[in-house]
Amino acid sequence: MTGPAAAQTNILADDALIVAVYENRVEKVRELLVRQHPKSRADTDGRTALIWGSIQGSYDSIELLLEDKVLINQVDEVGNGALYHAAESGHADVVELLLTYDALINQENRDGRTPLMAAVRAGHAQVVQMLIAGGADITISDFTGRTAFDLAREGRSRQVVQILEKAGAR
Repeated sequence: MTGPAAAQTNILADDALIVAVYENRVEKVRELLVRQHPKSRADTDGRTALIWGSIQGSYDSIELLLEDKVLINQVDEVGNGALYHAAESGHADVVELLLTYDALINQENRDGRTPLMAAVRAGHAQVVQMLIAGGADITISDFTGRTAFDLAREGRSRQVVQILEKAGAR
């Protein structure tokens, strides 16, 4: 279960900052940050306000968190950070913002998967292009031995395969 239903059953779902960022209520986020509400508090799945914002594409709220120096590379219980979730969700604007604030572009989760692999699997060509341009390593393999290129060939997006080929993947 994900999204609002999961948030409502989650122990920390009533954490005001997580909810405000999830709903992209910018003024509420600003108010909570001014009051020094804990920024890196996580729900029972280890998802912080930054991670929920990255899933939702809550650009303006994420920008406020980053300006307030939130921990950008904190991960959830399976090792996925904000950049991974933004890439998987196809939020190119959020990916660009996170990269501007030095999110770890090759951060691996528990399965050895990177944000590039998440974008490839989801078929988000624009995000794949951005991550490669930002320095994502196309040679990293996950714990099953598959690279982003292997995942692309298993997927349905010919455009993603072509982007990786152009970047030198074989």
